[in-house]
Formats: sequence, structure tokens, C-alpha cells
Amino acid sequence: MIKQKPDVLFHHFQSTGNQDYLIYVCKLVEKGFKENFKPIYIQTKNHKQAEQLDKLLWTFRQESFIPHAILNDAETSTAPVQIGWHKNSLDSAEAIINLSENIPSAYIATKKIHEIIDEDGILKEKARERWKHYKTEGFQLKVHHIK
Repeated sequence: MIKQKPDVLFHHFQSTGNQDYLIYVCKLVEKGFKENFKPIYIQTKNHKQAEQLDKLLWTFRQESFIPHAILNDAETSTAPVQIGWHKNSLDSAEAIINLSENIPSAYIATKKIHEIIDEDGILKEKARERWKHYKTEGFQLKVHHIK
């Protein structure tokens, strides 16, 4: 049986340094959680960003409850939403939200990959490299422009 390759959606924010993208990520996670994508893995840039998301997932919407956990190096979790920043902190996930400059380690073993990109020149160039990699792998690619 041939496994279907993941769909990759690039969410392109047309501003730089805007923290609204983290609220957007929380809404994306909430939607995936309600659609029963489990686990959802959020690959952050660093520990600080992981902590920001951890706090936001508890507070971004009063009526929302999204059980989640921050993964430390070599740690595993059964939480339906997992946040990590280490290169190999992911074994598998049904959906990946990537805030980092790297391709998540278990990207082939997932159904959906969401790449979150802003207008920063260096970050856009790194996103183009990931786009080329995914395209070479034969993944279905889409772009969603966000103002």
C-alpha cells in the first residue's frame, strides 16, 4: 500500500515582527484539535517561543481548552498537542505546524504540514528552500496569504 504524501500549506504573513501569527497558530491548533488531528506537533524556533505558545494556548480564547505539553530534549508526551524546538523531538504527528527555519524531522510520517512565514527576508529565503524540498518530494503545496 502506498502512503499518501502530506499536504503542505504555507501561511504567508505579509508583515514582519507581528506577534499576531502566534494567535493565528493557536486558532489553527484549535481547529485541528476539534477535527481530531492527534497529535499535533508545533515546531518552534526556540524554547522562548515554545513558552510563549504554551501560555497563549491557555489564554488566547476564554472558552477554548487545548491540552498540550512542551517537550524537552528526548522527552515524549501523550498530550494531543505537543510543542518542541529540538531538531529530533518529534517521532510522529498527524499534523505539524512549523515555526522554525528547518524541516521537521518526521515530516514524511504526517498528514498535514503548516509552514508559518512572515515577510522577513532571511526567513522567506529559508521558506523558499523548504518549498523546493517539499516540491522535490512530490508533496501537494499551497499558499495562504494573510494580511
